[in-house]
Amino acid sequence: MMSTLWTVAAVCLCLGGHPCSETSELKKAIVRMQDLYHVNFVYDSSLEMIRLSGIFSSGKSLKENLQTVFSGTGIKWEIKGSYVLLFKSSQYTFSGHVCQDNGESLLNVTVYDQNMHIGTLTDEHGFFSLTLPEGKHTLRFSYVGYEEVVKELDLRSDYSGTIYLKESSTALEGVVVTADLNTSLFTTQTGKISLTSEQLNTEFSLFSSPDLVKAIQQLPGVSAGTELLSGLYVHGGKNDENLFLLDGMPLYQVNHFGGLFSAFNTDIVKNVDFYKSGFPARYGGRLSSVTDVRMKEGDLKEFHGMVSLGLLDGRLRFEGPVIKEKTSFVFGMRRSWLDVLSAPALRIANRFFPEEDINARYAFHDINAKITHRFSNESRLSFSVYSGRDLFKMKDKQLFPSGNLLHQEKEQTTDEYHIRWGNLSAALSWNNQFNHKLTGNFSLVYARNLSKYDFRSDDSFYKGEDDKEYSVDRMQRDSYSTIDDVGFRMDFHYLPTASHHVRFGSDYLYHIYCPQHTLSQDIRGTEEMTDTLLSSVESHYKGNEFSFYAEDDMRLTRKLRINLGGRYTMYQVSGAVYHSLEPRISASYRLFSRTTLKVSYTEMSQFAHQLSNSYLNLPTDCWVPSTSRIRPMHSRQVAGGVYMELPWRLRLEVESYFRTTSRMLEYEAGGSLTLPAGNWEQVVRVGDGKSYGLETSLVYHDEQNLFQAGYTLSWSKQKFDDFYSGWYPSKFDNRHKLNFVYRRKFSHRMDVYAAWTYRSGDHATVPTQYVENPCLPGTSQLSDLEPMYGKPNNITLPAYHRLDVGINFRRTTKRGFERIWNVSIYNAYCRMNPFYTKIERQVDGSFRGKAIGLFPIIPSFSYTLNF
Repeated sequence: MMSTLWTVAAVCLCLGGHPCSETSELKKAIVRMQDLYHVNFVYDSSLEMIRLSGIFSSGKSLKENLQTVFSGTGIKWEIKGSYVLLFKSSQYTFSGHVCQDNGESLLNVTVYDQNMHIGTLTDEHGFFSLTLPEGKHTLRFSYVGYEEVVKELDLRSDYSGTIYLKESSTALEGVVVTADLNTSLFTTQTGKISLTSEQLNTEFSLFSSPDLVKAIQQLPGVSAGTELLSGLYVHGGKNDENLFLLDGMPLYQVNHFGGLFSAFNTDIVKNVDFYKSGFPARYGGRLSSVTDVRMKEGDLKEFHGMVSLGLLDGRLRFEGPVIKEKTSFVFGMRRSWLDVLSAPALRIANRFFPEEDINARYAFHDINAKITHRFSNESRLSFSVYSGRDLFKMKDKQLFPSGNLLHQEKEQTTDEYHIRWGNLSAALSWNNQFNHKLTGNFSLVYARNLSKYDFRSDDSFYKGEDDKEYSVDRMQRDSYSTIDDVGFRMDFHYLPTASHHVRFGSDYLYHIYCPQHTLSQDIRGTEEMTDTLLSSVESHYKGNEFSFYAEDDMRLTRKLRINLGGRYTMYQVSGAVYHSLEPRISASYRLFSRTTLKVSYTEMSQFAHQLSNSYLNLPTDCWVPSTSRIRPMHSRQVAGGVYMELPWRLRLEVESYFRTTSRMLEYEAGGSLTLPAGNWEQVVRVGDGKSYGLETSLVYHDEQNLFQAGYTLSWSKQKFDDFYSGWYPSKFDNRHKLNFVYRRKFSHRMDVYAAWTYRSGDHATVPTQYVENPCLPGTSQLSDLEPMYGKPNNITLPAYHRLDVGINFRRTTKRGFERIWNVSIYNAYCRMNPFYTKIERQVDGSFRGKAIGLFPIIPSFSYTLNF
């Protein structure tokens, strides 16, 4: 009589005739109406996923209850005798963009239908699409730091529009957002954290300069490495296993001053998505983490900006319209002035020590620029540029008189160092909305990483009253390392229904690696004759990296969501072609209304390797590709956790992970900091790694206070068979890590910040004994003592802990400008934490490692003007 898609309602009943706890809301309502009105319901079982908004009342008629219970759900009903037919109404799509008042697009905005109890998030371009049943809907748009917007919509056809959100009048009031779909309670992936520009700029500021990487270092599961440096060791991975993207542009060098500052100017950052597990299929090329940074687009309506003067650097941001309501720009710059401070200090020192003349200069800069043109609400074109560069120069001139007044002989030695390193990246992107459900983004990208090191030494001997040069010994060493990437990215978003968000696309990068080019020149001779020895060594590699990915974030039931995807990569380099198929799956199950369980499995491959002889992010580090002899690295990771919204405004997250890595590389350079260009493949070890741990995070927040506590229990081990036969701890295998952060806003004029960090000590290797080398027979030469080593990283250094505090004083000028004075103290109780290790031999012949600390309490201040 009826289609097989329609079935008479079969309701699960527990003892006593009441619906069991697993029965859907729809079935519960149907059972009560069947018992009261003696009717049967016929419907498609897929309707059971829909949440009901109305409340059943026994005092109403059947029609009144049907109208109340199914109102706003998209379920239509029809009474046929003793049967009630339920069916879906027509479906239409509401799509568009969410922006600030000034036209800046907002990503990760929650778009929520309060009648249907379904929602979505805006993508990286502020676009959203929600397919809903015909009829009236109440939609809420909410975002951290912005006032909510509620829109009433009577949907009778596909509809597109732009929603504008206003910034919250106070900084911390916007922290509390109801039904934020970007929180861990609602997202599918494990290990995802999102940070906004406002959150980054309220974190502790080293030397009063906010830092993105140092904010990430505070997260559970992330190790900071050496003190004050911008190292990132995520889930046991190494520093080169982190993918950094700036508007889709890959960045290789993300540190300044050896890691004291990171390369990201937080004043131009709009949003950061950080992943440490559960990686979506759209990301690839690294093993440990993904940091996806999106730049601001600029104000479409009026000009404004910011100037900040700190202890060691200055920052500037300016933005506004080029063509009002159509084209906008944003420009940001940061520059250090260590060279301005050091130059007069060295000049004074040289006057007191004339026999040694030292001139040194260090400076770095970051320049970000972006221009965006909107052809329409559906189409926009943007061009982004980033330049980051470090420069270090030093000239040391020493004069050594012979002391012979008769011959007036003297020797002059001059050493010059010139080091430059940094990035240059550019991206041209076109974003287009093809229809209400499909958008696409097409980008052309270019990235260049440069590290250049020049050294000159001039040792001259002068004789005679006229200081005539008698002999010369000159040495010149020029070395540089580069990576050039050029390629394209295509990304598509397809939202067929509210239950599916499909992403697919492809990437292509053409790599040109020059790990090292060295030029050596030696000039030696006398006044009459000189000899010149010239040599040059270089290595070049070219590679093609093509990837295709597809993923679907789908809601299978009211409680179960799955992100299922895969990524295929073909990597070609001279003499080898590698294929990598990387499955990705994440699942979340809504156990209760405020409790979610998650699990994920991911595989990642990495085709580029950073070779370094230290943990200090030096410019002598260089990147090399996988070759026919060096295969790509590969990792597998399983992660899972429970995420809860507790009473009293508390949020608790507990995650665990297990990760394995194959074909890890370690550089055997001995005492040399520079890479041997011709045979680097022979001086690397290949091994495996594994890491596992448990991470806990507890957060409390209200309108004035924010408290965060994080604890990590972890193990990180590695094994290189040609070095040591068993597993041994990695250098940054910190067993325990504990973080506390507290922020309070006393008023619109003052807020304070405090953070305490603790972690178990790093590891170091000390010899277990010294062995005497044999002497030649018949000689009186003393034998040398040779150190013998057992298990690597066999000692644990003292624990690391420190307290940072800061305070902001805010004031609004008569012209409406905001002035901010920031005072910060790094290491408030002056804990001398280990920076490096010195090995000492004891009287009894044993050895111990002595940790040396360098950084005491460091106060700083800054002045910022927003106009």
